[in-house]
Amino acid sequence: MNDQKSRAKILGTMFGAYGQANDAQRLAAYITVLKDIPDNVLGDACKKLMLESKFLPSIAEIVEASRSLLGTADDASRVREWDEAWAEIEKAMQRTPWGQYPVFSRPEIAQAVASFGWHDLQLTLAEDMPTVRAQVRRMYEDVCRRTKERSHNEYVLGKSKTGLLPPSNGANNCSELARRSEIKLVRHSKVMEPIDSIALVSQAVGGMTFAEWRAKRGNGNE
Repeated sequence: MNDQKSRAKILGTMFGAYGQANDAQRLAAYITVLKDIPDNVLGDACKKLMLESKFLPSIAEIVEASRSLLGTADDASRVREWDEAWAEIEKAMQRTPWGQYPVFSRPEIAQAVASFGWHDLQLTLAEDMPTVRAQVRRMYEDVCRRTKERSHNEYVLGKSKTGLLPPSNGANNCSELARRSEIKLVRHSKVMEPIDSIALVSQAVGGMTFAEWRAKRGNGNE
């Protein structure tokens, strides 16, 4: 269910909790701008924020809370924090034979590593690793920033309805996403060896190979 009446009830409850129930003009703006977030996700996000925030959350904060909830329910759609991304890169450096390219769990990681150069990473000396790590971090954070900005631009321009939230493979509520995630974990536990960190995962969960990334970005430096 995703209609204006439901959104008004969800957001009205939140406004009332912060003593802003009489601010009709502001409430109307929230109802309008947040119209593409499914009501059940919106309700969960508002509940989360009411438990965590001392002041009335902004529209941007509600969007971020919705993303956080969906990322928890569906890990494949979640943009990785830098420490997670670097752990995945390190594992790829240790496990990937020379001349082969790894598959990463998120395209942002693949893009950042491709920008630096996969072979250059593999050849990095131990004493140079702190400097290289800092350089890759800047590239990764820049990729994440541009990806977020592009998704917002496409949403504002009407080119995408998923710009406010990460893609959810057809599911638009947190309980369904959580159910799918549980099923996926069970299936993986039956066919994969235990993962002690963030290991390389298959393209089925949204990974991108370097070959695919290089094909997209054209012939250039790795």
